Amino acid sequence: MLEFLGRIFEILLVFALVRAVLGILLRIIRGIGGPGNRQPAPRTQTTSADPDNPSAATLLHQDPVCGTYVAAGSSFRKISKGEVYHFCSEECRDKFAG
Repeated sequence: MLEFLGRIFEILLVFALVRAVLGILLRIIRGIGGPGNRQPAPRTQTTSADPDNPSAATLLHQDPVCGTYVAAGSSFRKISKGEVYHFCSEECRDKFAG
């Protein structure tokens, strides 16, 4: 009986090892493009129950100065180099150097 349990343990151990190695290989293969070829993640979040239909009131943007998230409808905006930035306060908007 003890030999049988030992065999089961060995099989589970080999299975876990093979799974870990395959996971590492998949990460390597997916990362071949390198970080320079990847699109940066958008810095917005939605709090809406329906992610396909976010409204202006629920769309959040990250303040580039302090890092807090602010709703697009209540944010202080600044346009710089053709891009709209959203801020949580006038102070953060004034500190922004972009």
